[in-house]
Parts: sequence; structure tokens; C-alpha cells
Amino acid sequence: MLSLIKAEIKKSGLKISLFILWAITLWFAPKIITYFPGVTINELYSDLFYKFYGITPLLGLIMFIICSGAYTKEYSSGMFSLINTTKMGKKHTVTAKWIASGIMASVINLSVFGAMFFSVASKAKFQGLNLPLKELWYFGKSGSSITVVQLILITCVTLILGSFIFTQIGLVLSSMSKSAVVPFLVGGFIMGLPYLAENIFRGMGIAKYLGLTPLWGMCYGQLIRYKTPFAANIFLIILFAASMIIIPKVTYKAFTNENRK
Repeated sequence: MLSLIKAEIKKSGLKISLFILWAITLWFAPKIITYFPGVTINELYSDLFYKFYGITPLLGLIMFIICSGAYTKEYSSGMFSLINTTKMGKKHTVTAKWIASGIMASVINLSVFGAMFFSVASKAKFQGLNLPLKELWYFGKSGSSITVVQLILITCVTLILGSFIFTQIGLVLSSMSKSAVVPFLVGGFIMGLPYLAENIFRGMGIAKYLGLTPLWGMCYGQLIRYKTPFAANIFLIILFAASMIIIPKVTYKAFTNENRK
């Protein structure tokens, strides 16, 4: 299984387009942090969370590049017929793909967030990490006593969980389609909808309910900013657990469909 996971990481990760986009994002992300002489530590850390959420569509683009063609390649090459000849071959392939895709997406998302954090922290000379979020303009109305460093650690965890959820979505869509375009577009829409709806929901005074979506669960600062009820945390945990159980089964069923031509 380990060798199969490594093979899938090489297959999904060794794409020139992926490496180029990853490199551009790593270079670009720290540069969008607003910095000028006299900028305060509060403003720097506020800008970190503000700008990181702002580039999530780009991270979504990268994640769905990783997994959108995961199964379509098997279909186009005819390999799925060979894999489906053994039960263990089917299960191991599906399992290896979701683990490999989740790992790749997690590494990329964490590296981008890490690059932005170290850019900000170095400018702040690693001071202010214990500032409560309620002192930052981005979270000013939240009244939260969670500190900057605590949210950074929480975000690292939620980024990993979110990476696995979104790659699962991409994989199940890929298993149902012979075209890599369909899972890319549909998956991107599912991820991007809360991002696009934020201003509308905020105008209606119900933005906090977007905290029930995987995107906001991944970018945990959004839940704090909009004072999303604590029950949303429980819901997101259940959603993650259910996704890890149900979606692979749906993917397995679609991939092993004997009627697929």
C-alpha cells in the first residue's frame, strides 16, 4: 500500500502545471502582505488572515488540478479494467489515491500559509504572537480571546482536514466522469460558492451560517470573525468524519462500475 501511495503522489504531484502554479503561489503569496514603514503588528497579523482567505480560490485551483484527472487517466488508458480484476486492486487504488491527493494538497496549502506567516512574523520580529484576536481589525468585532499563535496552529490543522475533504470531492467527481474538466469545474464551484456568497450573506446579516461550509471550516478564522455558533464546530467534525467514510465508498462504487465503457 505504501508503495502505491508513493506512486500516486508521483503521478498526481509530478505535473509541470502543478509545480509552476505552486511555485508562483509560493512566490506571490508573501508579497501581497501589506507592509510599509510604521505599519503596526496588529495590522500585519490582520493582513495575514485577510490575505490568506483572499487567495483560497487559487489554492482550490491547485487542489483540483491534483485530483481532477486522477481517475480519468485510468479510464482513458484502460487501466481501470485491469485494476478491477482483483478486489484488493480496486480498494487499494481508491485508498491510495485519496491518501496521496490529500497529502499533496495539505503540503501545498500548508507551505503557502507557512510562507505568508513567516513573511509577516519576520517583519514583526516574531512579536505579537500572543495578541488576542479581538485586538486585530480583521477580528475586531468577534471579541475572541484566542491568540494569534493559537489561530495559526488551529488553521494548520483545519487546512489539512479541508485539503482531504476537497480532494475527496475532486476524486469522487473524477471517478464519475471520463473528462478531467467536469470534476475541475464542479469541484471548483462547490468550493468557491461560499467565497462568492460572503458579501451577499453579510448584507443579509447571515454570514455566520457560511461557517457550516467546508471552505470556512478550512479557513477557521472566518468562523471566529463572524461569531459562528460553537455548534458549527461539531457539525464540521461530523462532516469531515462522514466525508472520509461515505465519499470513498461512492468513489469505489463509481470506479468499479462494470458497465463503464
